[in-house]
Amino acid sequence: MDLSEQVDGQRMIMGIDLAPSTQHMQEYALVVINEKGAIIDRREGVNWEVVSRLLKKYKVDTITVDNIFEIGESVSEIKRRLSKVIDKIRLIEVTRVGNRYVKLAELAFREGVLNERASHLSPLQAAEASALLALKGVGTTIIEPSTIRTAILISRGRSLGPGGMSQGRYSRSQRSAIKQVTSLVLDELKKHVDSSDVECYVQRSKFGLERSAIILNATPSYVKRLLRPLRDLIKKSGVNLKIVARIPALDDKQASLDNREEKPIIIGLDPGIVTGIAILDLHGNLLFVDSGLALDRMSIIRTVTKFGNPVVIASDVRRVPLVVEKIASILGCTVYTPPRDLSVKDKRRVVQENVVNFKDVVKNSHQRDAIAAALKAYFNFKNKFMQLEAKAKELNLSRPQIERAKALIIKGLTIKEVLERVALDDKPDKSFATTQAEPEIQRLRSELSRLREKVEEQSKVIKDLEESRLNLLKQLKEKEAKIEELEEELIRAYLKSPHTTQDEAIKRRLEASAKTISELRTKIEIMERELEGLKHLVRELAQGVVVIIKEIRSITRRSVEEAVKYDVLKKGEIVLVHDPSSSTVEGVELLINMRPEAIITKIDKMPKEALEVIKENCIPVIDIEEVKVEKASDFLYTSSTIKEIIKAKKEELLAKRDQSLKERLKDILQRYREERARELEKSRQ
Repeated sequence: MDLSEQVDGQRMIMGIDLAPSTQHMQEYALVVINEKGAIIDRREGVNWEVVSRLLKKYKVDTITVDNIFEIGESVSEIKRRLSKVIDKIRLIEVTRVGNRYVKLAELAFREGVLNERASHLSPLQAAEASALLALKGVGTTIIEPSTIRTAILISRGRSLGPGGMSQGRYSRSQRSAIKQVTSLVLDELKKHVDSSDVECYVQRSKFGLERSAIILNATPSYVKRLLRPLRDLIKKSGVNLKIVARIPALDDKQASLDNREEKPIIIGLDPGIVTGIAILDLHGNLLFVDSGLALDRMSIIRTVTKFGNPVVIASDVRRVPLVVEKIASILGCTVYTPPRDLSVKDKRRVVQENVVNFKDVVKNSHQRDAIAAALKAYFNFKNKFMQLEAKAKELNLSRPQIERAKALIIKGLTIKEVLERVALDDKPDKSFATTQAEPEIQRLRSELSRLREKVEEQSKVIKDLEESRLNLLKQLKEKEAKIEELEEELIRAYLKSPHTTQDEAIKRRLEASAKTISELRTKIEIMERELEGLKHLVRELAQGVVVIIKEIRSITRRSVEEAVKYDVLKKGEIVLVHDPSSSTVEGVELLINMRPEAIITKIDKMPKEALEVIKENCIPVIDIEEVKVEKASDFLYTSSTIKEIIKAKKEELLAKRDQSLKERLKDILQRYREERARELEKSRQ
């Protein structure tokens, strides 16, 4: 039977597993089977280009993996790698059964794919097992072509640089063009797609639109076909139109409204190109705040229902936005809008007064507006909640009953009606038997917690870098304004002075001004270089290309305490020590207590005793010559490849420690045996 007979008209499944590799390039093992389970092809050590080629060759309709992040390290990379087939292929994560994960080898044995229980599978065995499991209907579908939505992002064709009147004209024409293209695209889409399936968000400006986002229930390839008649017009307009696949299951598989938590919550929403989301409980506590670009209705619903059962959805404007109205209708909750549109001043005040550490919590105006809307809704019901709490204590109601009562208050019932309904409700509270979590799940949760802490830490570093960049930008503008002022003064002085006379005072003044201008220009050049360095650092840090390094002068008590006091040094960071030669016992102890991930220094300058104590505590010490440390403004950083050096040194230190412990234990046992032998010898005498 030739290949075409094996493939045509049959369901084709490709199992993939990432092979361990010492090189940076990812290599895969893959197995292709047909609907009868017969193996069509199996390969090892192939790159993604070969995988893509075989997907097309065998007309594969299902890809199976034991972990979706073996395809790409992030959701965006998974989308990019599957972009050509994303609306034709189903992606199944076979180890995900319901809301928990099962080891592939265990699952394969349980389902009869393996005859014997195995502790580990080779990449080729793993690929074959995942394909056969999917054929049996095992696993969770992560990408399903029918659920894919498409976002059309329309923005300026290029960014605006410095300029004068020409720049202004170009800016106006671009905004007008974005508005026209958005209208054309909407008109074209509505010829073929139901208007209720199309969502449009815009950011308005004086002469048109800054940008727009259109989201619809259709696959990217179908949308591209619909917009083909407009291709030349869009190209001539000079605007940028980008078509992006939105795959709900990649962010959170199947957010079922029926299975959401019972805890009632208040939602604050600031819809737009960038949508702000805030979630409060019924005590006014902020549970969650975030913002995202071109979020569609289902993405918002999936996010909020993770935290509980929405009973109020609030907006910061009097007229209910269409998105808020539709989401409230889907969730079946009450809509709250203020009596008048909230001013920026009002929103700042309510957030500052009610959110602890609001400067760290609130990242942008969209998040602020969402929190303000939610808080205003909470305060609208707060008095009734307090009255209800007082009555509930008299009736000895439980906390879940009080929470349900508050939700009914929001629905419009009186306190008396609510209390009668809740008090007569004999339904026992739902309880869930707690079972001991599997060790693998515990390990994954621990790893997830550690990664979240790392993300928070990196986010803070990026925020600090952004603040430094903005400060430099502010100083730069001030210097440029000073230069313009001096240049104007220089010209005025020159025009006032008679050209034929050589007034020494004016000459000296002109020379001084010229010198000042020269100095300011030099400072601006330095600031521009620093600013560019910070931009580069923020970009690389976000991509994970570099890691931040903290620094201390020496390993002395004073130096370490100062670094901790002024928040320069925190636990678990990489530390650069400039002068290790003056290390003291107290300083070494304090530094060890901070559990640094690694110490970078001149090893030959560090006292031998200090080095030994640090190594005994399994803290890697890296010589400054082994890594390249760079600086951007006040921040030190190095390549993320240092992580590999740290890992190798850490493993070496742990191995030495284990060996030392074994030898010590052996020595103790030997001494015990000798002592016991002597005691026996004495007893015989």
